[in-house]
Amino acid sequence: MNYLVLHVRPYSFRDDNNKLVEGASVTYLDLTNEPDEGEKGFAPLTITASTDKTKSFTEVPGYYELAFSQRRGAKGRPQIVFDRARLVIAADFSLEHLTEPSV
Repeated sequence: MNYLVLHVRPYSFRDDNNKLVEGASVTYLDLTNEPDEGEKGFAPLTITASTDKTKSFTEVPGYYELAFSQRRGAKGRPQIVFDRARLVIAADFSLEHLTEPSV
C-alpha cells in the first residue's frame, strides 16, 4: 500500500542501563483513511524503525510503498512492525510553481 512519508528522524541515545538505542521515527499519512467524525484532513501516523531499514527513504517527502508485519507484544497484543519501503515517486511541496490568483 502507498503512503505519503513526511519525515524521517533518526535517534541515538543510551538508556538507563547505558545500552545504546538507535533507530528512526517515520511519520507518514495514510491517504485512504477517512477522518473520524468531526475531524478534517489526515492525522499523521508515526512508527519506529531500525536504522538499517530507513536507508530506503531516499526522497522525503515522497510516496512510498510501505510493508508492515505484526509481532506479539506485551500481554499478547499485536504490535505493528515496519519491514521495508520502496519509493514510488518523490513529492514536491515547494511553492515555486504556485502563482498569485488573478483578480
